[in-house]
Amino acid sequence: MKRRMNRLLPADDRLFIVAMDHTGFLDAPIPALAAYGDTCATAVANGADAFLSPLGSAAMYADQIGHAALIASVPTSQPYADYVVERALAVGADAIKTMVYPFGDDNSVSENGAIGVQAARYGLPFIAETIPGGFGRRDLHTPEKIAAGARIGVELGADMIKTFYTGDPESMRTVIDNAGVPVVVLGGPRMDSARDVLQVVYDAVVVAGAAGVAFGTNIWTHPRPGDMTAAIAAVIHGGESVDEALARVEQPAAV
Repeated sequence: MKRRMNRLLPADDRLFIVAMDHTGFLDAPIPALAAYGDTCATAVANGADAFLSPLGSAAMYADQIGHAALIASVPTSQPYADYVVERALAVGADAIKTMVYPFGDDNSVSENGAIGVQAARYGLPFIAETIPGGFGRRDLHTPEKIAAGARIGVELGADMIKTFYTGDPESMRTVIDNAGVPVVVLGGPRMDSARDVLQVVYDAVVVAGAAGVAFGTNIWTHPRPGDMTAAIAAVIHGGESVDEALARVEQPAAV
């Protein structure tokens, strides 16, 4: 477990995940995800630390993922839940990620309790994506519920939490403190501008102290996904300000 966690978290204890598990649920093709291998290779070349992928893509694009860490996005319902940890290990995953909907009406909390036991048995890091009530329950997406939901994920056995940015560094620190394990911020829908994306990264990681981000849509729907990846990496690992990193996107270096 410690060896795998050390692989997930680089020397500076910050993690930049490119989320590409959307192929498991989107209802229409997206060019960057259809060209999955090329998108992975571009992200690696521009500073991505890890990828979040479904089991199928994790197996298909191992060469393009290369030296980056692999986080397998897995289902929790039966009959799949009995086999997902072994399958993730078989494709070389460094961790698994599941969905948890605290305060919701489904069985995700109890299902994830079983996944947590399996993951611990095999020494595989377990990342819980905690979404209070589910994506449709925006009334539950308050800083207090996000913080409480993150802790519920930890009590299920999660070694890391992926969840919403609360909107400001102070309330985000409450989420991080309440979790007690590394917290990465999800990217969500496409933001209005590259500056907005980088500001969230800066505020969440540099100011609030989150362990990193797991962004997908705001990278591979960008006209220059390589430059967007490099800009996010520059904030997370390079110590650049929002303005400095933004220059990588607005004025890309000549090739």
